[in-house]
Amino acid sequence: MSNYVETWKGIAHALGRSERWCRYMARRTADPLPVFKVGGIVRLNSLDLEDWLGRQRDRSLGRPLGEELMGDRPLKLIA
Repeated sequence: MSNYVETWKGIAHALGRSERWCRYMARRTADPLPVFKVGGIVRLNSLDLEDWLGRQRDRSLGRPLGEELMGDRPLKLIA
């Protein structure tokens, strides 16, 4: 069994989102979807996906991010 999801269609199916949304999330600068290309085929590691989803969940619930993402700046919440 492979630990990778391949193709944008497969990634979109795994996330329950559209291919367009997945491509957008992979291009964003702040914590992008952790995809990479191998020989022209896009791949997503299942473990990296679970970590990324956990960070997204924490961010949406307003939990503080880990130090590696915040850097030296304090997190400022905007109402």
